[in-house]
Amino acid sequence: MKKVIALTSILCALGLIAPAAHAAKAKKNKGGDDAFAKYDKNSNGVLDADEKEAIQKDFKSGNEGLKKYDFNGDGKLDDGELAAIQPAGKKKKKNK
Repeated sequence: MKKVIALTSILCALGLIAPAAHAAKAKKNKGGDDAFAKYDKNSNGVLDADEKEAIQKDFKSGNEGLKKYDFNGDGKLDDGELAAIQPAGKKKKKNK
C-alpha cells in the first residue's frame, strides 16, 4: 500500500512539474514578448478577452508562432497556455 501511495505522489508531482517546465522554457526564449506585443492591441499590458479570441483564431488557422504555447499538445490554447504568452511582469492580478 505504501508503494502505491509513493508512486501516486511521484506521478502527481511530475504532472505539476511538466507544464511548469514548458512555461519556463517559453519564458526563457522570450517568445511570449513578440506574441504579446502583436496581440495586445490596446497596449494596456494584459490580454483582454477580444485579444485572447484573436490569438485563439490565429492558432486554429495554423499560426506556427503560437503552436509552441500548446504545451500539452491537445490542439487548443487553454487559459494557462495563454497566460504564458504574457510577459511575467504583466500578468493580470486577481482580486481575492
